[in-house]
Amino acid sequence: MLREIGAIRQDSDRGYRRWFQDDYFDLYVWHDVQGVPIAFQLCYARNASEGAITWRAGEGYSHARVDAGEHGPFASMSPLLRPASAPPYFHIYRRVLVATAGWEPALRVFLLERLREYRKVLFGAHRKPRRKPGRPRSHTRNR
Repeated sequence: MLREIGAIRQDSDRGYRRWFQDDYFDLYVWHDVQGVPIAFQLCYARNASEGAITWRAGEGYSHARVDAGEHGPFASMSPLLRPASAPPYFHIYRRVLVATAGWEPALRVFLLERLREYRKVLFGAHRKPRRKPGRPRSHTRNR
């Protein structure tokens, strides 16, 4: 379950930031001074091939992979976000559902709604099936 990390440094007087973490995710949520969420960054697969889904009000979504930097004793180790193709969306969404169970309802609804919007960005609007529901498909051919 994603648990909130308390007492994090706030670097703006225009609002505040919250940080949540579990073994798979880091989630940062930025709020305006009224407490309305205005951005989030969901980092996933923390200990493997880490990626980040970012949403900002008025700007939309982006996805990036974390480049951990060069390795070696004299190498740069500053991680960078590099633009990437689509994330493993359905895997992430299912894990978020479980990780946010028991959360404060308003924040959970906000996050899940943004992730559902992101699904539409990635895959387009959900299309209705061509055939009518409940009508069986014929598997025999006319001869």
